[in-house]
Amino acid sequence: MKFTLKQLQVFLEVAAQGSALAASKKLMISQPAVSASLVELEKNLATTLFHRRKKRIILNEMGRDLVPIAKLLIAKANDLDKMFQDCEGSPQGTLRVGASTTPASYILPSLISSFVEENPQVRIDTFSRNKTGIVSLFEDFSLDIGVIAGSSHKPHVKNIPWIVDDLCVFASATHPLTRKKDVSLADLIDCYWVTREEGSGTLEVFIKALSKSAGSLKTLLVFDNLESIKRAVENTSTLGCTSPYAIQREIKMGVLKIIPTPFLNLRREYSFLVHKERHQSQLLNYFIGHCFAQSKNMGSF
Repeated sequence: MKFTLKQLQVFLEVAAQGSALAASKKLMISQPAVSASLVELEKNLATTLFHRRKKRIILNEMGRDLVPIAKLLIAKANDLDKMFQDCEGSPQGTLRVGASTTPASYILPSLISSFVEENPQVRIDTFSRNKTGIVSLFEDFSLDIGVIAGSSHKPHVKNIPWIVDDLCVFASATHPLTRKKDVSLADLIDCYWVTREEGSGTLEVFIKALSKSAGSLKTLLVFDNLESIKRAVENTSTLGCTSPYAIQREIKMGVLKIIPTPFLNLRREYSFLVHKERHQSQLLNYFIGHCFAQSKNMGSF
């Protein structure tokens, strides 16, 4: 074999950080050791993997081709390690969990906290992106498990349906539509909106529900996070669409109100994403089981 797993780990960290110095800090080894590892890897593979420009190190074409292969090999090595850890009994190790914005912010934190509390030998690293971002991270083996709205149709991804979430239209408590008895689709189209960005699962469901009327939507602001959307809607005469999980606190405080829209199909289902090609560890199975068990007590809206 012309390389070691350690060399691949160093290579991936340098590729991610863009410099040997930054990679050395992340890996907690010396900068000369990082540089020596890269030189040895390139020598053994008989190719260069980076463009070196002053203090910056940038992947070249060969380096870019190596990244997904290196990530897969490291992931497989971790799977092998976890496979034997599974024989030791109680869950232990590190789990990399990625989730789209709503579950990452409003659903998973309590579930992850209770799981780690019950299993103190477990560490969970979490990553939050929109739906497209999570699928991308998952595909390149940066995650052990993902949570998204809907599902992924990528060939190497297994979708495990989880909980149902009915999105809602909401406005500030002083918005005129909160006092109207029967709100129509025309009323919604007549208002200005604050929406999520392209690639968001929430936006995808909302636009699909509007159907042909989506082209007439008057979008005033676009944000890539829910907190900004909530604050904007709270302080303007606009409407928003999100999960009721995301606005529980504001509803209780009386600053936001849900506008009933029975004519819109805003139902979506969250799914776990797991790799078809990878060993499903005891730790991963325990975590999924914990989420299913605890979600039964989360209540509905």
